[in-house]
Amino acid sequence: MTDKETAALTESMVQSGESLDWSSLDETLGDVPPHKVDKHSTGGVGDKISLILTPLVCSFDDVLVPMMAGRGLGHTGGTIDKLESIPGFRTQYTASQFSELLLTPADGSDGAGASDAQSRLRGAIVSPSKTVCPADKRMYALRDVTATVTSLPLQTSSIMSKKIAERPDSLVLDVKFGVGSFNNSIEESTELAKSLIRTGELCGIQTTAMITRMDNPLGYAIGNWFEVKECIEIMRAGSSAEINDLSQDVVDLVLAFAGQMLIQAKKAETLEEGITMARTNLTNGKCWSKFRQMVIAQEGDVSYIDNPDMYPKAKYCSAIRSPLSGYITSINSMELGLIGVLLGSGRRAVEEAVDFSSGIILHKTAGMKVEIGDVLAEVHSDREGAVEIESQRVLDSFRISEERVEAPPLIADMVTKDGVVDFDDSVLR
Repeated sequence: MTDKETAALTESMVQSGESLDWSSLDETLGDVPPHKVDKHSTGGVGDKISLILTPLVCSFDDVLVPMMAGRGLGHTGGTIDKLESIPGFRTQYTASQFSELLLTPADGSDGAGASDAQSRLRGAIVSPSKTVCPADKRMYALRDVTATVTSLPLQTSSIMSKKIAERPDSLVLDVKFGVGSFNNSIEESTELAKSLIRTGELCGIQTTAMITRMDNPLGYAIGNWFEVKECIEIMRAGSSAEINDLSQDVVDLVLAFAGQMLIQAKKAETLEEGITMARTNLTNGKCWSKFRQMVIAQEGDVSYIDNPDMYPKAKYCSAIRSPLSGYITSINSMELGLIGVLLGSGRRAVEEAVDFSSGIILHKTAGMKVEIGDVLAEVHSDREGAVEIESQRVLDSFRISEERVEAPPLIADMVTKDGVVDFDDSVLR
């Protein structure tokens, strides 16, 4: 298929159902409509970026982040499952309800006097309703039985149709490669990114992408509530120095994507400037305030957000200790993702319930020095016997050597409609 044919197929899939209409929202928020920008990830293990990114970016004036996200798929976690681990958190909204949600007064009032954009919520994460891109669901079922799941044009239209149905002004993509990704090679991921960008641009949406490495898990938490809790810790930190070293890769990705989203929203001129602005709002309380507002607006019990240690604990827990001294060279993210599913944090079948309190907590990550007996990880589950069965697999996921191995860059490349360039990670330091 040509690029134009892929874009036409994508737009047809969007038109098969309901898409978002922001006209009433734009009218309410003033003469100059705020910029609507979203982000999409192709999926990873410990990938909790959207939970911080959404409130962070919408903490800036005249920027909206209307994000439709998905549930866990295979070994990868889902943003919606993570948010639904917050008791009461609502993710199901119709298109018109979604628009109204973004207009919710941020102070929880009845809306009197809340006419300007800054006083509104302006950012939310919801699950696509059944009326959004119904053709995609039909086509995916056909792809599954016709050996076309990996078809690049069909992959592209499936991913982009749901994002284009949001009708954003711009979009940033996190296209992953590596052990824990659906695409093992950087070449495959780069081709997918180029195809996604061409389709987005042909559909009238400014689209960029970053090619990011998914060999090791992101952050220290794998599992729905554990990942929410890690994000809470990051957002409540008053400075970069207060953020857990194990969460640094999460912070780097959040800042990189926030910086690019601010460029596209015309709030920053360079990525370095955007990252500096994002870092400020991450550590000055504005991101945390927006996240609390989002939880309240979407009917979540904010008491668990303010006091995450009150969350119910899993029945069974086991500590995994290092049998060796040395340096961790890698942690197999694919294996830990699959183990997480068996512990209960993912689904083995569509109808299976998720155990929100299950998962894996890492105490060490790649590049760190360990001694014999150090705790590498904790395994948590409500499933009797699962902890004992999976603990050895968790241990086997760690690779330890006598010498330290230099970690490759987390973000490999930046992709735009104009081509591919190396990502300069010095902007993150």
